[in-house]
Amino acid sequence: MVDASPSLFRRSLLLIALCATLAQARQIQHTDLASLAYEAKHIVVCKRGEKRDLGRYRYAQSYEIKESLQGCLVVGKTITPKGGRPRKLTSKTLRFGSSQTRTAFFVCGDPQYLAEKAASPTRLDPNSEEAAIGFIKTISNLAESKLPKAMGGGAVSPKIEGIIVTGDLIDSLDKRGGHYPAMQRFEWQRFLDDFGLNGNDGKIPFPVHELHGNHDGPQGDTFVVEEIIARNRTRRNIHRVSKNGLHYSWRWGPIHFVNLGMFVGEGEKRREGHHYAARSSLEFLRRELATSVNDSGRPVVLSHHLHLDAPEYDWPKEDLEAYWKIVEKYNVVAIFNGHTHGSPPRKRVWNGTKVGRDLVGVDNYDPDDAAASKIHKEKPVGVAHGFLYVELLVTDGEDEADFVVRSARTRDNWKTWEWHQVWKKKVSLGAMSTSDITPTSK
Repeated sequence: MVDASPSLFRRSLLLIALCATLAQARQIQHTDLASLAYEAKHIVVCKRGEKRDLGRYRYAQSYEIKESLQGCLVVGKTITPKGGRPRKLTSKTLRFGSSQTRTAFFVCGDPQYLAEKAASPTRLDPNSEEAAIGFIKTISNLAESKLPKAMGGGAVSPKIEGIIVTGDLIDSLDKRGGHYPAMQRFEWQRFLDDFGLNGNDGKIPFPVHELHGNHDGPQGDTFVVEEIIARNRTRRNIHRVSKNGLHYSWRWGPIHFVNLGMFVGEGEKRREGHHYAARSSLEFLRRELATSVNDSGRPVVLSHHLHLDAPEYDWPKEDLEAYWKIVEKYNVVAIFNGHTHGSPPRKRVWNGTKVGRDLVGVDNYDPDDAAASKIHKEKPVGVAHGFLYVELLVTDGEDEADFVVRSARTRDNWKTWEWHQVWKKKVSLGAMSTSDITPTSK
């Protein structure tokens, strides 16, 4: 607190008061000040040990005030809102608090579009149609919607970065002959029409980051896999793509994401005695994290189709061991999978040797399938589905952030649905610059 010409004794008293105020004050939400400050008197801005008189910002435009006060502690004497009377500056007036940024996205698994069995399909299986429409409608209208108190309250972010889809985009591409080729093409077109790519070319109003599963081609050599490779050429804000064009990385906020296809393993082809082809995902992950993350401590999120306790026939033991040796070197805050159709969504922990609840290791989230439903023997099959809503909440000046995962579920093919569970933890942000933490969501 600075006065015009105080005596030395008064300066000492003011300094003591200033220290007490600073001890209680936290970083200011500068948008609040911008809406209040019109004429500021005797306000001192303290930043990195400096003290600056803010009085020169009288009649300043709000953007100047915001720029001046970002990351600062502010104390002072009076403040005059435009058109109002001078008011004593208090923490309540300025609503002292920490500025927080939010990175928000969705995760789902296995939409698994299934066409009617016909030589020239014109529609999906009735249950697949109902589930697909219900899921797209639900996920597309969640931005800014209220969250129940049991889920932490507040609202879903108005800005969704995108959605990760953990494989099995369609149903029929693990089958051959008969009507299947026509069904596969119809299913894929419906996926494209509904999900789109960059948030402006489908029914989902935000970017889509998909990977392939066993129903999209067990050996990673089908037209859908080739389509994903083609989509990677026009997918926005991609950080790096693998040599074969299939696996890729990107960043939302401070998080480094890597999509790794069917599972994480070595080599392009299926090895003898095993089920699926890894398409060199292990090699890409090893190079990508060493190059793009290195020892920065940046949060990392990994996604693939198979679950971490899949049978060895599906996920070779030596590949899983090699995967863990990479994971344990980095700040991996979450691994997302698909494939299981386990309802409701769940969280477990992987410690490199097993997956369970009460372990110390890396958190593994299974989002459940989004819409894998069909009519079988004249009865509906697979009407329970789910997805995850994920947030990283970064508070200015703090080295850790809140990583929050909320699950949603339906038991009736998206006719109705509910928020189900919330998992929250602190994660390290590592040694990143301010530009690394610049939010894309507020």
